[in-house]
Amino acid sequence: MRILLVAYDYPPLNSPQAIRWYYLSRELVRLGVEVHVLAPDLHARGENSLAMPSRVVMHRCDAGGLAGWLSRRQRARPRALVSASPQSPAPKAMQVGSITLNWKGRLQQRLERYLGYWVYPDSRGQWRASAGAALDELIETIRPDVLISSHEPAVTLQLGLQVAGRVGAWFADLGDPVLAGYTPKRWRRRARELEAEVCRVATVVSVTTASTRELLLARHTMDPSKIFVLSQGFDDTLSPAVNLVRKSHPGELHLLYTGRFYPFRDPTALLEAVLELKQVRLTIVAPEVRPEYLAYAAKSDGRIVFLGEQPHAQVLKLQQQCDVLVNIGNALSAQTPGKLYEYLGSGKPILHCHSVEDDPAVGLLDEWRRGWSCANDLASLRIFLTTLVDAPERLYAMLTSDCNTVLAYGWSNLARCLLARCQQVVLVERT
Repeated sequence: MRILLVAYDYPPLNSPQAIRWYYLSRELVRLGVEVHVLAPDLHARGENSLAMPSRVVMHRCDAGGLAGWLSRRQRARPRALVSASPQSPAPKAMQVGSITLNWKGRLQQRLERYLGYWVYPDSRGQWRASAGAALDELIETIRPDVLISSHEPAVTLQLGLQVAGRVGAWFADLGDPVLAGYTPKRWRRRARELEAEVCRVATVVSVTTASTRELLLARHTMDPSKIFVLSQGFDDTLSPAVNLVRKSHPGELHLLYTGRFYPFRDPTALLEAVLELKQVRLTIVAPEVRPEYLAYAAKSDGRIVFLGEQPHAQVLKLQQQCDVLVNIGNALSAQTPGKLYEYLGSGKPILHCHSVEDDPAVGLLDEWRRGWSCANDLASLRIFLTTLVDAPERLYAMLTSDCNTVLAYGWSNLARCLLARCQQVVLVERT
């Protein structure tokens, strides 16, 4: 089996989508698949960059536009200047990552937002021209059995449509809907049309949740067997035994949140609850935190700590050192944060703060019995965290140490499911 993956986000980038395809491509190679990846040539950000999976064949091309220019400029900098940049001492034996953007980062962000008014789906759409040329050449030279487009961004879906007739099977890994609640109004019609065309043309479509699958089936006329769920996962090659024993001192509770904050993922209620409860500590690993969130840390006497962005391997270690992992649900019922699945590999209980009543993560936690759900509001979190500090045995009794309920979400199993589907569609196309 020879697979060509088209992915804007791929290691050494450290984004959620890059992490997803780091594990899937790593496991596919272990299963004997020849994996080629077409990705933009983007500058990696030092120690936070993600390691490249071994034996994956990389094909890089210019990112185009602003991102391409910045990447070329960064590579052109003399190595002496890069190595001579001062290193500040790491507090508490850990280097704190980026929390707020400097002026250069803010300027770049403003330029990208401006480009997003003219380029679909955003500034990353400028990759399409160079990626299209590279993709044409790769299809001729490596002749893949399956082409996979990794969404987001939607430019990878446009590229898949561009060459769908020239490959044996086109696998659209949508993950989330193209038309989502956060899609800008100016692009909503275009997103709906692209989503519909992908669902019509692609050989097979994968999404990360059953609710997203139902949403797409309701929106578009398509064979239900064409779309299946390929969820996010956890690294089951490193997963420890389930450890539901608290490590903090009696009467204390150490919470950890790792992930990103979006307009539809609000941590305000959690921060306010921790600020009120003196026995609770909260560590947050998240890039580019808004100043109003940082203000809570300044008032917490050190009980709320922002570590900024950290390397993925360090994040996994931190997850094993806390008492409870916190997941903040999206205010979008069709989407579930990938961190919820990653947390399963830590063996620690999960507190999921749901923002909508029909959040599918609530049902998942009930099924797994690996954590608890609580409404994402101050009153509910105050009551729940107080109980977790004062009478933890009652809540911990609801959990199970049985791993069988979550083994299906290990990346090795998910890669086997992906490979089986690829083999199935190739067989159908050839016959």
